[in-house]
Amino acid sequence: MIIESLQKDKHHRLAFRSGKEPLDRFIHEYAHQALAKGLSKTYVAVDEADETVILGYYTVTTCRIDAGALPDTIAKKLKLPKHELPASLVARLAVSESVKRRGIGELLLMDAMARCARVADEVGGVAIVVDALEEKVVAFYERVGFRRFEPGSLKLFIPIATVRELLGRADRQRQAG
Repeated sequence: MIIESLQKDKHHRLAFRSGKEPLDRFIHEYAHQALAKGLSKTYVAVDEADETVILGYYTVTTCRIDAGALPDTIAKKLKLPKHELPASLVARLAVSESVKRRGIGELLLMDAMARCARVADEVGGVAIVVDALEEKVVAFYERVGFRRFEPGSLKLFIPIATVRELLGRADRQRQAG
């Protein structure tokens, strides 16, 4: 599997089906417009045997979060100022129905997190934010370390410091084994 930037003339966007209409509509109709307008960038997972078929995708952009929205324990631990803070937003993440439950979603999320951590290294950023489409998706993000902004919310975050720890641990495991 390869993860690369969505390319209009290479990837078959209209064939992608995740089973979630808003996610399908975005990649079919809006992903290239968002890129052209500088609003977001979409990355796709493709099979090495046929790089035109999209197995999954994610879209990233920047955002700001109110420091007051973070749990006090996080804000105090990170010693953050009390104003809006820079962050990255994983705006969409979807996997093709044909390859669900094969770990592609986790690989896409880890790639998105690594990409966002690199952006934070270059320009700053304290967290990665996601908006889960529905309640049953929240557990997927929580398994990786995302936390809800508030109980019952579908908006979650993970501090960049935690992402760096996770990525470092993953690198050490790869090297060991």
